[in-house]
Amino acid sequence: MTMRKLLIVMMVCGIVLVAAAKQPETIDQLKARAEAADQNKQPELYSKLAKMQAEAANEAYNTSAEQARKLIEEATQSAEKAAGASLASGKRLKKTEIDLRQLHKRMDDIGKTWNFDDRTPVKADMERVEAARSKLLDRMFAK
Repeated sequence: MTMRKLLIVMMVCGIVLVAAAKQPETIDQLKARAEAADQNKQPELYSKLAKMQAEAANEAYNTSAEQARKLIEEATQSAEKAAGASLASGKRLKKTEIDLRQLHKRMDDIGKTWNFDDRTPVKADMERVEAARSKLLDRMFAK
């Protein structure tokens, strides 16, 4: 009986170690997975991708403002794709709208830490995210 318990404990520990050793998904991997996913899964994946790209832009800004601007643009495109997929499938409308609202807030926070001259593209991208979010709200509350 004790040998069986020991074997079970060892198997559980092994599974936990394997799960902990798994590397986090990169932006490129997530982008490929989102593009290949079915339309019902795309809103979730593109929302997650947009958040990752915005955070990467925030981290990249100190070393390369141009790379950070590119990542913010990509985050906006991913947000628009999330909204488009959600509208097309009719799934995850509420969750996608919440994700875009949180992304808009995070982009605002990120933009406030950037130099004044670099904020203009961020504001334009924030407006695009807000427009995508408005489309979702219109669909959710259409009469």
